[in-house]
Amino acid sequence: MAKPLNPIDTDEDRLDPLNPEEDTPSELEETTHAEFLAIYADASENLRFAKHQQWRAVLYFSIGAAVATGYGEWTHWKDPTLAQLLMIMVWIFSLASAGVVLSLQWWQSAEVRKIDYVTSKWGSFSTAARKRKSKLISDLQRYGMMIAMVLYLELVTIAVTRIFLLNI
Repeated sequence: MAKPLNPIDTDEDRLDPLNPEEDTPSELEETTHAEFLAIYADASENLRFAKHQQWRAVLYFSIGAAVATGYGEWTHWKDPTLAQLLMIMVWIFSLASAGVVLSLQWWQSAEVRKIDYVTSKWGSFSTAARKRKSKLISDLQRYGMMIAMVLYLELVTIAVTRIFLLNI
């Protein structure tokens, strides 16, 4: 009896790795598999942590830029030297925050490669399930978000600089 074809399947007879009856299990030893699971869990946690830290960097910069601008407004820009110092600090922290976001992105990329390596040694079902998610789309989403974060940081810096320059 022929198995039903997916729209993308051809007429050639292929194994369906998502069919548990056709699953090729991992050839790893039990202890090695356990180590790989630990590496996978650690890399997944590192990914979550790095993403969380990226958003914190953006949040902390936003708060700092708002506080610096608010202080200038609150004091009616009476001390131009302090206002210039605050503006310079906003630029320094903007560049530092962008550096942190980029650094964390590279770290995430390393963790993704580690996960890809570890899972490539698993059974055919796990491999097929992981391939359901497009690497290209994942990369576009991840790098698109990073670019949006860096653009946000720099556009806020430009806006804050403009406010400072109009008032000092």
